[in-house]
Amino acid sequence: MPAASSAVAAEPRTELEQLRGAWLSVAGPREAKLLVAGNRFTFEFIDGEIYMGTLEVDPGADPRRMDMRIEEGPERHRGQVALCIYHLDGGVLRWCPSRLGAEQRLSGFPSVDDDRYLCLVFKQLRRRTRQ
Repeated sequence: MPAASSAVAAEPRTELEQLRGAWLSVAGPREAKLLVAGNRFTFEFIDGEIYMGTLEVDPGADPRRMDMRIEEGPERHRGQVALCIYHLDGGVLRWCPSRLGAEQRLSGFPSVDDDRYLCLVFKQLRRRTRQ
């Protein structure tokens, strides 16, 4: 009789858990870093603007939806919600918000070269292991 495996089958990670960590933009009109911890985010543009707040994801929508409520950042944006779409494929995140204050979310991804939108592609930064 085969021995029972001592390894416990890992539960699949939720979409929010897959987003957790540090992301660095690799394509798009502005360089940025995105940090996600739980349902909190920090979004830092390399030119210095920083936004912080909470996020909610809807991975069942097509395209997937992300609402980012801005709690800290430039005063003119505080309290607003960025209605975003995203696509997550392993360590690559494609992300695009509608204009702040817009009541409708984009229905598809524009080109990262379309200067009417802030469409960015991020690569997830992997943690270094200590030796």
